[in-house]
Order: sequence, then structure tokens, then C-alpha cells
Amino acid sequence: MTAVAAGGALGSVARYLITLAAIAVPGGSSMLGTTIANVLGCALIGGLIEYTTVEGMVAERMRLALQTGFLGGLTTFSTFSAESASLGLDGRWALSGLYLSANLLLGWTALIGAAGIVRGWNS
Repeated sequence: MTAVAAGGALGSVARYLITLAAIAVPGGSSMLGTTIANVLGCALIGGLIEYTTVEGMVAERMRLALQTGFLGGLTTFSTFSAESASLGLDGRWALSGLYLSANLLLGWTALIGAAGIVRGWNS
């Protein structure tokens, strides 16, 4: 449990720093930070799952610290949902739909792509 909590704390801080960096970029926003954190988290979990499936050499405690802790803290479905709902409630339904679609498609693509890269390394 301690490993998951420590991983979650590190992942949450990483997400916060990503959001700060995204806001600092000209034209950036917290939604950009959320998207970057979620897509990065999807890529990392795709690679991690593939690696642990193929190699099977990652200790369960380490896998939980990384997957459930760090990546759970890094990614944020609740913030993503709140941001997309806020866009819709502000009457910006097209942008809300684009934000939803982009996050889901980019996240899924990142996960599949990273898993494929790791699979290729192990071939």
C-alpha cells in the first residue's frame, strides 16, 4: 500500500507540473496539460502492461507502484470530464466534443503504439 501511495504522490506532482508547463506555453491552457498528462499516462501504461506481460519480471509491488500509483496519479479522468462538461455548459458543444474525441483517440493510440513498440523490442 505504501508503494501505491508513494507512486500516486509522484504521479500527482508530475501532473501538476505538466499542467503548469502547459499553461506557461503561449496559447496553452490547463486543458492542454490534462491532455498531455492523460496521453502520456496512456502511453506509459501501454508500454508497462506489454513489458510486464512479455517479461513477467516486474515485482508485483513495483507494478502496483507504477501502474496504480504513479500512472493513476498522473492521469485524470475526473478533471478531463469536468473540463469537457464545462465547455458544453458554456455552450461550446463542438469544442467539448472535439476535446472528448481528441483525448480518447490520442490516449488509445498512445497506449496501442507504446505497447507495439515494447513488443517490437522484445521480438
